[in-house]
Amino acid sequence: SRGLGDVYKRQTVYRYAHVGNLRTYIFSDLLRRTLDYLGYETRQVMNITDVGHLTEDDFDRGEDKMLVSARLEKKSPEEIAEFYTAVFLEDIRKVNILPAEEYPRATTYIPEMQAIIARLIERGHAYPAGGNVYYDIASFPEYGKLSGNSVENLLAGTRGEPDPRKKAPGDFTLWKAAGAKRLQVWESPWGLGFPGWHIECSAMSTALLGERFDIHTGGADNVFPHHEAEIAQSEGAFGHPVVSCWVHGEHLLLSGTRMAKSAGNFCRITEIE
Repeated sequence: SRGLGDVYKRQTVYRYAHVGNLRTYIFSDLLRRTLDYLGYETRQVMNITDVGHLTEDDFDRGEDKMLVSARLEKKSPEEIAEFYTAVFLEDIRKVNILPAEEYPRATTYIPEMQAIIARLIERGHAYPAGGNVYYDIASFPEYGKLSGNSVENLLAGTRGEPDPRKKAPGDFTLWKAAGAKRLQVWESPWGLGFPGWHIECSAMSTALLGERFDIHTGGADNVFPHHEAEIAQSEGAFGHPVVSCWVHGEHLLLSGTRMAKSAGNFCRITEIE
């Protein structure tokens, strides 16, 4: 072996994956196969995000996609996650993607998420307010270094009324207080609630690959806000760079437009079959 190559990737399971999604996973698979071919010992982790996230992830607004699917299909969030996880694993098998070594599920890492949030509060990077916990982006001067965004530009792009509990509109949610109708909830030091979308990856990746690992992959749409937030969380919690190299796959285009569920211009691998 020529050393260790740790690789991390995520998949959210609330709908069918389309071939644009699979293009990103094939890209990660080719990277892993190349490392294997060159003689590196690789350990790949692909998380299964079975806790949904908000529809407008940039400023933590909108309805949770997992719960939307659960309501539309008249199933529990757990049933939705179980069904679409099984379908996703079958889809990647069909295109001959090598299985990852680990497929951690977000719902089993809630204690690790809470531990990182508590550490961020202790280190002055996060603050509780009204049952929520927010990341204070002003506390992390390098916020924006991956995407090239500046705090000033982010604030200029803020839409609608800002959350009055936040110190700044761009502060993102680490833990969110549960509403009366929320189906997925956990006890926490800040009250009953659920994790923000970004904290899940910081918790699972470092739990399985350590405080420093080699490669983090994803689609180009993950650069901001998701991976930018992940850097702020992980480096804020551990006090040093965690990911050595970020690698992003560009979008698959259909008639010149990004293939996306929201655009309705997507097809599944089953249609190609």
